[in-house]
Amino acid sequence: MKKVLSLFVAVAMLWVFSVPVMAQTEEPTTVNLPDPGITPNSFWYFFDVAVDNLALLLTFSTDARIEKELEIVEERLAEVRAMALEGEFEAMIKAESEHEKIMLKLKAEVKDVSGTDSIGELKRELEIERKIKHYRDKVGDVEEELEIKIKVKGEITPEQQALIDSILASLSTQIGEVEIEIENEKGKTKIKIELETDRSGDEVEDELKIELRITEEEIEDVLEEMTEVQEDLEELAIEAEQAAVTLPDAVVATINDLLDQARAAFDAGDLEQANDLTDQADDLVDDLEDQVEDLIEESEDEDEADTEDSDEDEADTEDSDEDEADTEDSDEDEADTEDSNEDKADTEDSDEDKADTEDGDEDKADTEDSDEDEADTEDSDEDEADTEDDDEDEADTEDGDSGGGDSEGGDSGDDED
Repeated sequence: MKKVLSLFVAVAMLWVFSVPVMAQTEEPTTVNLPDPGITPNSFWYFFDVAVDNLALLLTFSTDARIEKELEIVEERLAEVRAMALEGEFEAMIKAESEHEKIMLKLKAEVKDVSGTDSIGELKRELEIERKIKHYRDKVGDVEEELEIKIKVKGEITPEQQALIDSILASLSTQIGEVEIEIENEKGKTKIKIELETDRSGDEVEDELKIELRITEEEIEDVLEEMTEVQEDLEELAIEAEQAAVTLPDAVVATINDLLDQARAAFDAGDLEQANDLTDQADDLVDDLEDQVEDLIEESEDEDEADTEDSDEDEADTEDSDEDEADTEDSDEDEADTEDSNEDKADTEDSDEDKADTEDGDEDKADTEDSDEDEADTEDSDEDEADTEDDDEDEADTEDGDSGGGDSEGGDSGDDED
């Protein structure tokens, strides 16, 4: 078994040293994160995860395991960031899932934190709490960085943006669960301190914070956050003014009032109250920023719609002009058709006139023929009359001949007598 384990460790170490060669080129970042190494979109990612889990398995001290787990979650955060920038959203989900597994282990480890005594245990819990807080700040920096870079690129859909927001929110929730667990353990430890020393657990905590210089960090953090919230509000007011959007006076007044209260608490030395009030003001600014963005988008959509309507009206006008031109062309065509019909009618009239002329000529010819026929008839009648005259003459002649015969007969009779 030991030989198998040793062999696996050797292979794992060899793989670790080969990671830089296989790691993908990363976009520079202002966030202090480790190199993501083998990313979730690689076939070998499962081996990278196995190496991390083996490293935890071979770490036996609770404090050392917590430190190792904090290193691993930062690597997972780097992977989430890299996959978001590359648009590898499925791989981003995989990195977030592995991040959650480590955070669950860290949450369990916090319960086993110990020290030389109760005060030492509280001190160690405060140190872990500070590291968790620093890690939360890195998650916030990554979120801001992605928001800026992705917005500039403008290459993702609303659904993909919602997925990114959901994953980042999940990371924040996982951190919050660990913070709650640490706070619970601190409470238990402070109770033990009070039972063992008869001292206030909160007073001991304050002393340890000063010793660890946590108080100085908290002072700096509160001052920085108050300044950032005030600047964000001022920038938002300028952006709203440029976009002709009016900020709700009541909300702005509430934000300024919370900041005033936070400054008063800070001056009184109540850093926790100052921090809580500043967080409330920051949340309102974030909500107000979302409202302004929505209003600006609506205004842009309305402008775009107006432009489209204007383009459509212009197109309609052009269509109307074209229709009018078509109507004029149609009228001209109709006029041409009428002219053509008139020309055709004129042609037909001309043809009819020509036909009438031809008919007249034919009638004239017929008349001439009739006259000729009539003349012929007259000639025929004359000829017939002549014929009749000739017949009469011939009859007369015959009659004359008959009379002559009778005379000859009488002469003959006389001769006989």
